Amino acid sequence: MKTLNLNKILIVISICVILLFLMLNIYTPLIADDYSYSIGIHSVFGIFPSIYNSYFNWSGRSVVIFLGQFWLLIGKPFFNIANTLVYCAFILLVQFHITGNIKKISAWLFLTINIFFWFFVSEWGQVFLWLIGSCGYLWSTVIILLFLVPFRKKQDNPYYKLNVPLSILFFPAGILAGWNAENSGAAVLFLLIAYFVTKIIKKNQFALFEVLGTIGFLTGFSLLIAAPGNYVRAEVIRELGLGYMNDPFLVKYIKRFVDITRMFIRNHGFLLMIISIILGFDHVYHQKRRLPMFSYFYALAALASVYSMLLSPAFPDRSFLIVLVFSVITLGNILIQMELPLPKIIERNAAVALIAVLILLAYSFLSASKAIAVVYLRWYDRAEYILSEKEKGNLEIEVRPIITTNKYVALYGLLDLLEDKNDWPNTSIANYFDINSIKTNNEALSGESVWMDKRKRIRQLFIPPWGIVKKIREIE
Repeated sequence: MKTLNLNKILIVISICVILLFLMLNIYTPLIADDYSYSIGIHSVFGIFPSIYNSYFNWSGRSVVIFLGQFWLLIGKPFFNIANTLVYCAFILLVQFHITGNIKKISAWLFLTINIFFWFFVSEWGQVFLWLIGSCGYLWSTVIILLFLVPFRKKQDNPYYKLNVPLSILFFPAGILAGWNAENSGAAVLFLLIAYFVTKIIKKNQFALFEVLGTIGFLTGFSLLIAAPGNYVRAEVIRELGLGYMNDPFLVKYIKRFVDITRMFIRNHGFLLMIISIILGFDHVYHQKRRLPMFSYFYALAALASVYSMLLSPAFPDRSFLIVLVFSVITLGNILIQMELPLPKIIERNAAVALIAVLILLAYSFLSASKAIAVVYLRWYDRAEYILSEKEKGNLEIEVRPIITTNKYVALYGLLDLLEDKNDWPNTSIANYFDINSIKTNNEALSGESVWMDKRKRIRQLFIPPWGIVKKIREIE
């Protein structure tokens, strides 16, 4: 098959990937924290008191909390579109940081990166589909990668600089990049330290955007770390006995180091770094060729983002997205520099190899889509049931639990509803639907198929549930 034709096919496939990502967003309902962060938000100005309260009582991640509450206010349908666009930007930015040149972005690389993150992100649904989770991890990663673009371009072109107005705007951009998430901020902090130390050693002059951007980043990161809410949350975790908070100081950090290293291995970041070290060593010491300095910076950022979690009492798998991103960029940088030619047998059978990969991807995607659709339809049933009960005047609701074991479902690893109506997230969901209480009745789902009533399911798949949700919330 001609290269031109193969590239066209890859472009079409890449477009299909984006449309399918949009579809998965459409069939993802509100989950867990989405309900909590919706409470009391009726205007954009109403978000700021909520952020203030969170900053002093739970978390300093004000930027991502604002993003989450903004989209909860605007509406899930609009978020679905915005999240798809941000996901595209995410893949393109990873490509840019690998190649260093927007002109080198290709459909082949776009598809390859998509496939990698599809298979290797351990809590894919939480990171890419869950509204609050996506704002906290996908969107924050995009902000960071955007912030690092001029630094990446400066590394390849020493004469590159931003004009004065853009350099000044880079200060607030730095604040946004630093005020995101603790381990992401630590990654960028160590990358910038390495970047400036290298410039000082080489006696290179600093560009205005480098200085203002870094000052902005340090400002944002300081606001993130110094938030009083971080200490409130740490105390809650200590009272719950989580994160080894009640262990002696040295024992606590040894246990955390072991756990984080296991997670690093389980989330494939360790494997990527080992491969990068082996290839980098071969490139430098056997092929006698230099690696670009930014390859080392990204590797340092990946390691910093991992072990900065030592300071956090909780480190869920979804926090490893930024680790994987910097690890992928590190490996991609090295492979690009090595300019390894494809084996002839792969070149001759490129179409066959592509078809084999797509078959594997299609099987995985269909399995994930089915799991996502099942949760969506169960949630849709729940919304219709709450509406019918509320119209009858019943404000004490009992429903079946929704359970999934598929990592591509946003609900995976999160709480749906519990048997005690006074537990979270039951209280937040009850508040959201303006009912007195809601809980699970622990009734088994039985062996019935979710697809039994085909006419009903077709309606639910093609008519969004948000009209029903709005009606529920309007009933007094």
